[in-house]
Formats: sequence, structure tokens, C-alpha cells
Amino acid sequence: MLKRIKIVTSLLLVLAVFGLLQLTSGGLFFNALKNDKENFTVLQTIRQQQSTLNGSWVALLQTRNTLNRAGIRYMMDQNNIGSGS
Repeated sequence: MLKRIKIVTSLLLVLAVFGLLQLTSGGLFFNALKNDKENFTVLQTIRQQQSTLNGSWVALLQTRNTLNRAGIRYMMDQNNIGSGS
């Protein structure tokens, strides 16, 4: 009878250890899930900022192109080469 109590006690101890491991892994899972959510939010913010920056870059390139064309036309008009004479 004493052997049986030791076996039952050891089985309950093993069951308790596995339960503790299950709770620990669940806690780690929810912590990782929370971190992933925060990382996803940061990533969305960065992508939005990148899109805005790309739009600004396109506008700057178009402005540079327009200024270059205006400068070339002005130089051509001064040399009486352009059509605006």
C-alpha cells in the first residue's frame, strides 16, 4: 500500500510539472503575440511614412525637372535660339 501511495504521489507530481510547463508556454505565447502586435503597428507606421516620403521625393524630382526645363528655355531665349524670341 505504501508503494502505491508513492506511485500516485509521483504521478501527481509529474502531472503538476506538466501543468506548470503548459501555463509557462501559454504565457510565453501570449507575450510573443503581444510583441508581434506591437511590431505590426510599428511596421504599419513606418510603411505610411515611407509612402509619404516617396510622394515627396517624386514631387521634388518633378520640380527639379520643371526648373531645368525653364532654365534651358531661358538660356535659349537669351541666345535667340528658342521659339520665344
